[in-house]
Amino acid sequence: MIQVGVDISKTKFDACLLIDSKTTLKTFGNSYDGFNAFVEWLSEHELQLMHVCMEGTGKLWEPLAEFLHSSGCIVSVVNPFQVKGFAQSELRRSKTDKIDAKIIARFCRSHSPVAWIPPSPETRAVRDLQRYIDALKAQRTQENNRLQSGVMHSSVQFAIEQHLEYLHTLIDELENQVLSQINASQKLRRNFLLLTSINGVGQTTAATFLGELSGAENFSQSRQLEVFCGIAPRLYESGSSVRARSKISKIGNSRMRNALYMPAMAAMRTNPALQEFASRLKAAGKPGRVVICAVMRKLLRIMFAVVKSGIPYDSKFRSVRKVSNHVLERQLCFE
Repeated sequence: MIQVGVDISKTKFDACLLIDSKTTLKTFGNSYDGFNAFVEWLSEHELQLMHVCMEGTGKLWEPLAEFLHSSGCIVSVVNPFQVKGFAQSELRRSKTDKIDAKIIARFCRSHSPVAWIPPSPETRAVRDLQRYIDALKAQRTQENNRLQSGVMHSSVQFAIEQHLEYLHTLIDELENQVLSQINASQKLRRNFLLLTSINGVGQTTAATFLGELSGAENFSQSRQLEVFCGIAPRLYESGSSVRARSKISKIGNSRMRNALYMPAMAAMRTNPALQEFASRLKAAGKPGRVVICAVMRKLLRIMFAVVKSGIPYDSKFRSVRKVSNHVLERQLCFE
C-alpha cells in the first residue's frame, strides 16, 4: 500500500507520494483538470494500491475525494486535530502546504485511517439543505433580536420586517424540499419515520441525523457514534492532585450536538423514559447542564438503536439488568 497525502486549498492542492522512505511532491489546480492530472501523475508510478488521505476541513475536499473514489482509489478523510497532534508529536516548527502534505502522508502510513464512503446524492441533498436552513434560522434570530433591541427608524424597521417575512417563506420552502428528498429515497424515508417515532425528535433533528450521520448504520456500537458527535465525556486527571471537572469532548460533529440540545430539553418533559432518567440524575445532585448532556447522549443512543434495529420507538421500554455467567449485561426490553 502506497500512501499519498493531500493538503487542499481553494485554488490548488499539494500532494505527497510516499514510497518507502522517499517522498515525491507536486502541486495541482483545484479543478477537474487538476484532478485528472493528479490521477495521471499517480498512474505514472505504476502503483496499484493507492491510499489517499486528506483533512476534512470545510467542503473543499469533497469534489476531489469523490473523484478519487470513483477512480478506484482508497480515500480517507481525517479530523484535522489528528493531523495537528501528529505534527506536534514530531516537533514540527514550520508549516507550509508541502510540509502539511508530507505530514498527512506519514500520518496515513502510521495510522491507516478507515476508508471514506461517499454519501448518496439524496443524503448529500438533505445535508446541504438542512445546513442552509440552520444558517437561515440563525440569521432570522439575529433579525428578530435586532428588531426587539429598541426604537429605530421606521425605514429600518420596515426593512427588517420585510427580510423576516422573506426568511420565513424561504425556510418553509426549503423544509418542504428536505421532505421531498427524504420521500424520494426508500431508505431515508424509512429511517426518518423511525427517528420521528421518538418523543422529542422532530423534522429538524431527524433530517440533521440523516444528513450528517449518513453512515450511522456502519457503527457497531452507540459509543462510537457518541465519540463521532463529540458527546462522550472527557476526563482530565493526573496523579493525586489534578482532578478537573469532567466535560463532553466536543471533538466531533458540532451540528449534530446543536441539533440534539432542544430535543433533549423537550424529551425531558414529554418522553417518560428520559424524564425518569433526568429525574434520577437530578436526585443524585447532578448539575443542570450535566443532566442535559446526559439526556442528549441517551437520546442519541435511542436514535441509533431504532435506525440500527429497524424497530420504531416504544415509550414503554425499560432498561433492565440480568446476571449471566457472573457478568452484568444491559438489555433494552420492548414491552
